[in-house]
Amino acid sequence: MRRINDLPIRSKFILLYILGVLLPICVLLIYVLTNVTAEIRMREMRNAEQSLSRVYSAMEGQYNAAVSLSNAISSDNQIEALLDHEYDSPVNYYRMYYMELRPILNRYSMAYNQQVTTLTIYSDNFTMFNGGYCLYITPQVQQEEWFPSEIPSATQLAVYLRKQVGQSSILQLCVTRMLHTGSPFTQILKIDLNMEPINTLIKEELAYLSVYLVAPDGTAVCYPGSLQDSYITDRSIHPPDNTDLSISFGELPGMRGWTLLANINAENMQRRIRDAIVIGLLLGIVCSLFAGAIAIIFSRSIALRSQRLLRHMDSMTAEHFSPISRDPGRDEIGELTTHFNDMGERLHQLIDDLYVLQLRQKNMELENVRAELKYLRAQIDPHFLFNTLNALLVLSVRNGHTEEAAILRALSKILRRMVDTSHDVVPLSEEMEFVRMVLTIEQFRFHGKLKYHFDVTPEAQARTVPVMSVQGLVENACKHGVQNLNEQGFISVLACVEKDGSLVVEVTDNGVGLNPTRIRELMRQIQSPEDMRDSVGLQNIYRRLHLYYGDAVALELKSAKDRGMIAVMRIPAQKGA
Repeated sequence: MRRINDLPIRSKFILLYILGVLLPICVLLIYVLTNVTAEIRMREMRNAEQSLSRVYSAMEGQYNAAVSLSNAISSDNQIEALLDHEYDSPVNYYRMYYMELRPILNRYSMAYNQQVTTLTIYSDNFTMFNGGYCLYITPQVQQEEWFPSEIPSATQLAVYLRKQVGQSSILQLCVTRMLHTGSPFTQILKIDLNMEPINTLIKEELAYLSVYLVAPDGTAVCYPGSLQDSYITDRSIHPPDNTDLSISFGELPGMRGWTLLANINAENMQRRIRDAIVIGLLLGIVCSLFAGAIAIIFSRSIALRSQRLLRHMDSMTAEHFSPISRDPGRDEIGELTTHFNDMGERLHQLIDDLYVLQLRQKNMELENVRAELKYLRAQIDPHFLFNTLNALLVLSVRNGHTEEAAILRALSKILRRMVDTSHDVVPLSEEMEFVRMVLTIEQFRFHGKLKYHFDVTPEAQARTVPVMSVQGLVENACKHGVQNLNEQGFISVLACVEKDGSLVVEVTDNGVGLNPTRIRELMRQIQSPEDMRDSVGLQNIYRRLHLYYGDAVALELKSAKDRGMIAVMRIPAQKGA
């Protein structure tokens, strides 16, 4: 502390700024930016996983729609009969095709028009003719890329290069399968998937990641830019060697070997991290500059006025009592400056008028202050009193005075409890221990004339009451009830929690008691805002209960069944729990 006091005010503010502002801002900034960076990375990873899942779900939906369509066509008995029929003339075939087969296939095609673009049945039935939905299996067809090397019995996903109408070639996905395995003819169903939703979704996900739909041979069928790529001549595009995420279509029988690969958009992630760092640094710089400016203003305010005050003090030693003319302010230094000006004026007046007499008077006042300080030092400190009681307690135990030692121990605990102002409410169990110590001292004072009994339920012990409230009721019973008896006195303390949750504490004594008229008058005085001359303790307890719990609290006095008084304290559940 001495070294701190030796530092100039400006140095203190600089040190305070560095240790109290700049260093915590830097530490907090590093911590926040580290967590923000990690959060951005985690969020980008989650976004990328969700984006890849959306692409996977879209691709799976497209494939499942094609599979469902192929299953429906394969199980259609009417289509099977029409395809297996041998027609005796082109007229009969075209009449059957336009009247029966084409409407059926049109209905199937329209039902899946969002997922499927074309539906074609290839057959080697020599009585059928090329056109519409049905085509021959010619050697040229067998040479096409989509045509399977082995006729599939179930659905199978394939990729081939086809020419769009009015556009360049694109990579096309199709589902192929064998129709009607018991037919005398070979019938292959080819369903072309709608590539636009898949390519559009891959394009939309470019903000988070680059997605590649990879065929079993390792080439990319759908990839970033494939929707706009109108110059595809072969299938030579491959995904990057190292990718961040991947999902396999292995669970779908017709898509074994197909995978979705993705690379997270690192540039987007780095931009977000960079923006967060820049914003954090800007906030840190602004806060630091603002705090530094405030520190400079405050330090100048204190240092300049302090230096001005020191200069005038130095001039006062040369008997120059000119006051400080500038506005001193209203803070502590301003008040010190104002008092300094007043002191200078008074000193100037004292020196000019009654220097010696006033000096003697000041000396006398100083002696009075010293005497008052000595008097204050001679006051008994609570710790001195506790130490004295403990010393008497040790002496009593050492000399075998066990009863006196118990009384001293209880008195010491009571005094410590009375000077402790840190708690306004305490658990009832703690309050009952305090009451037990008070009754122990009362038993000693009454020479065995007093007996007491406690009946407190465990649920009630956990509830809270105002400190020294039950003790006040017990003390009132001892003072006004048992003390005036010539026979054995008895005090009972009962506490329980009723069904509505209210805590009820009853203090019963077998004292002289009061008549009903006096009890009503006493209750009116206790509840009155005017201070009472007698029974101040009861009025204090009532006011404290009313302060803590409002109108829901109750303090009631009534006559006992045989003789004596009963004091009942009721604390509501919502406040006492």
